[in-house]
Amino acid sequence: MKKTILIFLLFLVSQSFSLTLEQVKAALKDNNIPRDSVEMNLRISVRATGVYQQTEVYMVNKGPAKSYTEIKSGLLKQRSIVNGKKMKIIDLKTNKSRVLDYDDEALKPNSYGNFNPLDSGEWNEPKFFSDDIYTIQGSAGTLYYNNKMKRIEKIETVKGRANTLTTFSYDANNKMKKMEASVVVNGTESIVTTEILRMQKSDKVSDALFDF
Repeated sequence: MKKTILIFLLFLVSQSFSLTLEQVKAALKDNNIPRDSVEMNLRISVRATGVYQQTEVYMVNKGPAKSYTEIKSGLLKQRSIVNGKKMKIIDLKTNKSRVLDYDDEALKPNSYGNFNPLDSGEWNEPKFFSDDIYTIQGSAGTLYYNNKMKRIEKIETVKGRANTLTTFSYDANNKMKKMEASVVVNGTESIVTTEILRMQKSDKVSDALFDF
């Protein structure tokens, strides 16, 4: 009996350390299209008390030096094109444009396609939670990772008075289709939903898209 209990305890301990942070990062990277070689359509909705706003985003990244982004909402209609060290910004309401020296900190087009929180910040090693789920504590909160499906299920964050729960939904091919963030501050909830309408490699997109 004691031997059985000991074996069971050893099994639990081994489960706690059987998965590493680097293994999780590698698995998530394998399942995703590189952000510098992606074409995507996103629909971003914000719901709060008395507020509803929807934004459509079309984005193409082709290599580290070429990016095309269109953002359309009730307040903003804008196109941004990056080619090398130059960036052109076009107001689609007035067709007025300007060309600037490009600083990737100014635009950060990749942020719209950044669905992997492990790409930034500090994260601890995974800990076994239950079944196939591991938790990973980090600077952005607590991440729940499904080791069987090789995907993030949710992230819980507490910052000041704001409690945020971000859940991820996937299609039958295990590709992410939606990310929903519920933010509660002093009992008032706001919900930000990002729907991925299309996500594919950008290798067939013509380089002419980035000319200006």
